[in-house]
Amino acid sequence: MKLLNPIARYLVGGLFIFSGAIKINDPVGTQIKLEEYFTVFAVDIAPFFNALKPASLFLSVLLSTLEVVLGIALILKYKEKIVTSLLLAMIVFFTFLTFYSAYFNKVTDCGCFGDAIKLTPWQSFIKDIILLVFIVILFLGRNKNNKTVKFKVKSYALGGVMIFCLAVCFWSIAHLPTIDFRAYKVGTHIPTDMLPPPDDPYQVPKITNFAFWGDESDYTEEALRGRKLLIVVHDVLHTDIDSYSEIVGIISQVEQQGIQPVAITSSSGPEFEALRHDVQLATPYYYSDKTLLKTMIRSNPGLVLLQDGEVLEKWHYNDIPDISDILSKLR
Repeated sequence: MKLLNPIARYLVGGLFIFSGAIKINDPVGTQIKLEEYFTVFAVDIAPFFNALKPASLFLSVLLSTLEVVLGIALILKYKEKIVTSLLLAMIVFFTFLTFYSAYFNKVTDCGCFGDAIKLTPWQSFIKDIILLVFIVILFLGRNKNNKTVKFKVKSYALGGVMIFCLAVCFWSIAHLPTIDFRAYKVGTHIPTDMLPPPDDPYQVPKITNFAFWGDESDYTEEALRGRKLLIVVHDVLHTDIDSYSEIVGIISQVEQQGIQPVAITSSSGPEFEALRHDVQLATPYYYSDKTLLKTMIRSNPGLVLLQDGEVLEKWHYNDIPDISDILSKLR
């Protein structure tokens, strides 16, 4: 037990820090995953889970920050009784989610490590079972800590870590994730990633869902030709209306430089027509899947600059660029 306890401490603490660090980099991604769970639970368990959807972003920030803080607290042996109790509660909750996903095949990606490491539902469940065993060992072997100078130092350190985690979360929400692990990160050549790797033609391509279409024609291939500035609107209901004045202001400028501005949305035609009229968005528009658009950019609306299918840059609506910034990204 003496040897097992420190092994469990560093393993559990390290995994929680790693998992939380990835999530604070992209809290909107965890929000999307929580909304997916709540939608499934509302149908399968009880309708009240729908009421939790508006709190998904808050819960994302809370859980992600807790993972990092508790992981560090565990390694520092800070308030072991409280820390191990919270870790036990969290891992029981996560184990339930991953078991439900695996057994009922409802949510195919738990989002345990964001988009950085993809696990199958059963892999996620097995990982949580192993963590549960180690956390139970730590819970049973927990000690009370005396309030010493070291205790105060640890308290200040954990307070600083919490503030840092919250700052990273709010930055990522107001702008874009600092590190992009998704399929449409800057530098991605979409046509290439839509094909199986040349060294393993049986492997699934990195991008399998890229598709744009209009009322009368498909726009997928055309989107991957030439210079395009995609104005991505996940949905009309939750889009940031105030940002469109800046977006509208650069449309004519990019057109003069041979860049075609195109709006892409998952909303219905009548809904998007109403938005276009309200904000005076004079661009053609096409439809796509909401999941694809949320994967492409964590901003509603957001801008994505493409050149011959390569993602050159992405901008949050709080960071709308001027024409010189856009031109500087072209090859």
